[in-house]
Amino acid sequence: MTKTDILSPADITKLIKTFYDKLLVSSIKHYFVHLNLNEHLPRVDSFWNATIFPEYAYGQNLMERHAQMNLQKEDFKIWLALFWETVDELYSGENAEVTKNRAASIAYIMQKKLL
Repeated sequence: MTKTDILSPADITKLIKTFYDKLLVSSIKHYFVHLNLNEHLPRVDSFWNATIFPEYAYGQNLMERHAQMNLQKEDFKIWLALFWETVDELYSGENAEVTKNRAASIAYIMQKKLL
């Protein structure tokens, strides 16, 4: 099967849904199992659409939402590994690489600010 690049909001939705399916059975699932995914996933989609596609905007405070989670350094490693795995499983191309690079930057910045 030939993979395409991340080209649309539908691709972001597929990425985020697949990623959260993995998170919910991972060793860091305790951060996510209590979430109302019908409310949460559209916000995550919105964030990643704004991150990848310049025509979208995201207006919420990412750090504020995560500051109360008591995240540990190892949690960021697991999150990032699962995110990259999901991108690589589904997509290939420039936007896929940009998405993985932005995820790494976000994880790094969040660690610096939250730990």
